[in-house]
Amino acid sequence: MHVMLSGDELRPYRQFAELLAEEAGRISLSYFRKPIDVEMKADLTPVTRADRETERFIRESIAHRFPGHLITGEEFGTTLGVRKPENADKAPGSSAAESLYRWVVDPIDGTKAFVLGVPLYTTLIALLYNEQPVVGIIHNPVLGETVSASVGGGCTLNGAACKVSGCDSLAEARVHTTDYANLARLEPDLARVLLGRVGSARTWADAYGYLLIATGRADVMIDPAMSPWDIAPLGPIIAEAGGRLTALDGTETWTGDSALATNGILHHQILDLKHGS
Repeated sequence: MHVMLSGDELRPYRQFAELLAEEAGRISLSYFRKPIDVEMKADLTPVTRADRETERFIRESIAHRFPGHLITGEEFGTTLGVRKPENADKAPGSSAAESLYRWVVDPIDGTKAFVLGVPLYTTLIALLYNEQPVVGIIHNPVLGETVSASVGGGCTLNGAACKVSGCDSLAEARVHTTDYANLARLEPDLARVLLGRVGSARTWADAYGYLLIATGRADVMIDPAMSPWDIAPLGPIIAEAGGRLTALDGTETWTGDSALATNGILHHQILDLKHGS
């Protein structure tokens, strides 16, 4: 991915996003495994007070720090930060350059897991420059794990460098997906063949599955359907950890509507299964 920002320019954005994800995670964690009302949105996905409160906090924090940047989130759409003339950092360059920056936020990725008390939900924050992801954060509030990356700046788990696995055999591969029923509905041929070929296949993954790829604890993560806030942080994270992220059909994109993330070594083998080779 071609990016016109240096690692030094991206560093303050990444540091800000790391701290913001951890602060936001404390809000959702305060509701975790406690009684909470669950609503169903028009797309039949659940939402709670914790989702909305966490996203509001993230949006307000970004708008205060980077008032000229766009903000897109799962719960409240796209807004522009409120410009404040004093005590606000700005993107490098002119005011016009600020419109090239977009923050994409998922306050609770894995709301189904969250409401059932499964400790694998995450907070996702990404920064896009000229609509290309350049910073990605996956934070798991329950386990206290934060994977962070910026293009050209490496990938870390809680501040320590991390990388993908060296697994080169599907027979030994640890494969994850968010929901195997959904995979079987949307990609029935792939789901059937995959389950007969890989070493293990597990779920409840959501974005935590991509954290596992980046830290070498899983080898393949598949999601046949993704929203912009789901996929936005993943490209920098997987690439900087040494892996590969594409759409499920192999298209080289970090902003698609499906995702295949691997350690890189296994990528073509999964695509071969997908295409029936």
